[in-house]
Amino acid sequence: MGVFNRNKNKSEDIEFEEAFSSLKRMGEIVPSAKKTFELLTEFNSGTTDFEWDNLISEFHKIQYASNTNSYFYFYLPIVSYILYYKPQYEKELLRYLIAPNFANGTSETNEMIEIILGAMKYKLNENQYYLTKESKHWIENELPKLQKEVKREIDVCWKELNE
Repeated sequence: MGVFNRNKNKSEDIEFEEAFSSLKRMGEIVPSAKKTFELLTEFNSGTTDFEWDNLISEFHKIQYASNTNSYFYFYLPIVSYILYYKPQYEKELLRYLIAPNFANGTSETNEMIEIILGAMKYKLNENQYYLTKESKHWIENELPKLQKEVKREIDVCWKELNE
């Protein structure tokens, strides 16, 4: 089957459905959210770069409108899952995690990473299926390595704030 649809057992199916339940619900009214969810469920080891680019394109169209916390919690499972498999999209996607926390007053790199780790733990305490195991792995193991990238996104936020 492949990377995404790899011989999932029932627990992995539940994990996937729960982790992306907000995206799936939003897909009932926002076509790009529906398409993003569908693309995530169809991906496998044979997925081409063109198909990945299509996913990212649909993802950017979602335009989730809410307060900063809801915005962040909506995007965290999706962004971390994609970046687990395709870290080269970090420059395009990391802002979905950094910008809302910046708006809430976090502007130091290490603090930003800790906020995201803390948010993950908080949400997992509420719902064990909030994130897939891939998303959790990315947040715990890859995000802390992205000091320069997180700093870059914070700098972009400062620049946008000052314009």
